[in-house]
This record gives sequence, structure tokens and C-alpha cells, in this order.
Amino acid sequence: MSDTIFKIKQIVSVIVFIGVLSLMGSITKQPLMILAYAVFFAAVMAVMFFLMRKRQRHYDLTKGANPLFRKIIGGVLMVAALAAPVLITVRSTIINLPATLSLGAVIGIVLGITVVFIALVLVALHLINNKGSELSMRIIGYVLFVIGAAIPGIMMSRIDKTTTSIGSVYYVALAVLVLAYNGYGYLLNKE
Repeated sequence: MSDTIFKIKQIVSVIVFIGVLSLMGSITKQPLMILAYAVFFAAVMAVMFFLMRKRQRHYDLTKGANPLFRKIIGGVLMVAALAAPVLITVRSTIINLPATLSLGAVIGIVLGITVVFIALVLVALHLINNKGSELSMRIIGYVLFVIGAAIPGIMMSRIDKTTTSIGSVYYVALAVLVLAYNGYGYLLNKE
């Protein structure tokens, strides 16, 4: 009975997770995009489920057989993490950018901020998880994590201070974080 309840909780968690991430489609102001985002994230979750199912047996983790395939999946996830904010910024109307900025400048700024955000968060996680036996490394990791978490809000507040815009940026940051963390795990073969 407890296994059944555990599996039901897992399924509900995945559905809620996909539902929350699919709300990013509302940024584009096109209701159909919510469905498109839901399909995209459901497909990503399905691929990850099938990859994990081949490698995982009960609670024992085993190494994947093909390291090149893992690197390709990790690279694709990292590219998606870098491209998502650029695509959403350029294609949505939720962020009111100054008219003086050219498309190239917008892409450069958003890509630069995304790289800094991902780097800070991944370095923070590395310091907390891998160097966590030393208290000073954990403290540095948590400080970097807080700085990384503040970057999207600080940058958005300089352009548009409405709660909708800042909240939307954090939705995008959450998606970037999930994609980057999973890509990082695949690239470095972390279980």
C-alpha cells in the first residue's frame, strides 16, 4: 500500500512540475504556447525517465553504458539553458526593453547574464556538494547561490519593476536552472 501511495505522489509531483513550467508559455501572451510548453517539458521528462529507467534499478545507481550519448544529452541541455532566456526575451512581450537597444545588444546582454547566472549557481552547488566538508567552502557556496539567485530580479528591476515581469523572469530562471543542472550532471557524469 505504501508503494502505491509513493508512486501516486511521484506522478502527481511530475504533473504539477510540468504544469508549473508550462505556465511560462503565458509569457508569450498566446494561450496555445502554454500547451506547447507543457508538451515540451513532458517530452523532456519522458526522455529523462527512460534514460534513468535503463540505468536505475530500485535504489542502486549504475553507470550508463555510452558516455558519448551522455555528453550529447548534457550539451543539448546546456544549450537549451543558454538559449531559453534569449528566445523568451526576444519573442515575448512581457519584457519591455528600451527602444534604443538593438537586437544584437539584447541577445548579448541576455546571454551574458545567463552565463553569469549559470556559472554562479553551478559553482555554488559544486562548493556546497563536493567541497562541503569545509565550512568555509559551504559558506562561500551559499553566498554565491544567493548572489546568483538575486541576479535575475536585480537585472529585471532595472528595466521593468512590475511584479509580473520580475515573476516571469524567475520562471525563466527556474527553467534555466533545471536544464543547466541536469546538463551539468550529464556532462560530468554525476549521478
